[in-house]
Amino acid sequence: MSREIKLIVLTALLGLLATSLAYASVFTYYPLSTSVAPTPPPVILVQTNDTLVCTGLARSRVALYYTDFESYPVPGWTNIGGTWSSQQGYKGNSVQGADDDVGIGGASQYYYYNTSLASYTSLWASLKTRLQSGNGWYGFALINSGLNRLYEVSIYTGGRIEVWSYNVESPKNWSSLANATITGYNPVNWYVIVLNYTIIGKVVNFYVWVYDTNGNQVAYVTASSTSPRNFNPAYIGLEVDDSTARFDDFIISTGDPRSLLFSGLPGAGYGIEVVDNLGNLVNSTVSSSTSASLGVVPDIVVGTGTDGKINIYRPGGYGCLSYASPDSILGGDSYALSTGSIASSVGPNSTSAIASVPVSGSGTTVSHALALRISNTDAKPYYARLLFDSSSSISASLTLNVTLSLSPTASASPPIQIVGGAPTTWATGWVTLSPGQTAYIYLSGYHSSAPSTSTLNILLQYCSAPGEMGACVYYPVTLSVYS
Repeated sequence: MSREIKLIVLTALLGLLATSLAYASVFTYYPLSTSVAPTPPPVILVQTNDTLVCTGLARSRVALYYTDFESYPVPGWTNIGGTWSSQQGYKGNSVQGADDDVGIGGASQYYYYNTSLASYTSLWASLKTRLQSGNGWYGFALINSGLNRLYEVSIYTGGRIEVWSYNVESPKNWSSLANATITGYNPVNWYVIVLNYTIIGKVVNFYVWVYDTNGNQVAYVTASSTSPRNFNPAYIGLEVDDSTARFDDFIISTGDPRSLLFSGLPGAGYGIEVVDNLGNLVNSTVSSSTSASLGVVPDIVVGTGTDGKINIYRPGGYGCLSYASPDSILGGDSYALSTGSIASSVGPNSTSAIASVPVSGSGTTVSHALALRISNTDAKPYYARLLFDSSSSISASLTLNVTLSLSPTASASPPIQIVGGAPTTWATGWVTLSPGQTAYIYLSGYHSSAPSTSTLNILLQYCSAPGEMGACVYYPVTLSVYS
């Protein structure tokens, strides 16, 4: 090879090397480090901050006998004189008596004879009454076992409450023991007479209150029978004398029938209401401690003497318990509330949860419980509902509604409903979770027998658009419901 050619080749190689060195910096590796932070879920499950559940009401009763006179003749009753019939009453029906002057003392009596009360030295009784016609007396008759002596506690059409005896202080004659004016008396009005008698030694003492149908006291009188001929009343009933009157809400008891007593309340602020079988609110109150008294003077034999309901509310205003009476609600009843507590835990990332919820073990009592909360932590709305999973294990004694609501007192979405252990609906309605909003998984129900346990597998479904139109996510929720 000539020197010229070698020189040209060498020059070319040197140029190629220079070019390679010039472009090598473009491919130089500079090491980098990065970190990836997972995005927290926008909707999370949260433990409830109110774990209390009302699980039952245990009733104690002081009434020996009651009737609302819904039918005539009344079983266990008989009359001495008078014409007696069924008529329209204060609520439902009543018994009407018209005097014919052939009963004890020339009056007319209709009384409960089925059981003698003569062994009692103190009793209470109450009735509601209204004059239909006449100018005379209408109210209570307290009769001796020989059916020839009586005490009368009655309203006189002149506007007084009066206490009389017949064949006691004066043989075969009437004797006035005491009377008092009825404030604002109107013969067309219904009145409630409440009577307590006590026998101390050889003295029979009477304490008598008269109320209007709003529960206002309009008269009070006391009287005593000191005659050696006085007696322990064996029978208590109704009396008309020179009048025709109607009678309703009759009760005989060993305790004061003017109120219902509640104990075992968690504290102050618990609302209590009594609703009769016709759907009317009888009365309501709010507790100031762990016990409360609720007056029922206007309706001592609640409603028409059957059914009725007691509702108890938490201080926040949402339900704790609803008790359906298996027979009747009566003045003088005492109720002891029992409670339990929810135990719950939330899984990793707050995307699963387990809650153990006590409920009533009696079909007469419905427990209400806030099992869990659902919180939207995002800046956009989501659309949520609950779905029932068929893998659940349900007792045949369970009746339960599982609802999703935006607040404990708000109207809930249509529920997942279980009746007698069988689901009748499989999903709740949808609720819209606005940014920062909380919803509640709310249980309402009972086991009809105890002990019983049911395990409900629920899915919380939430979507980015209404009606499953967007992306949807599912969280598992296990609810153990026991009694």
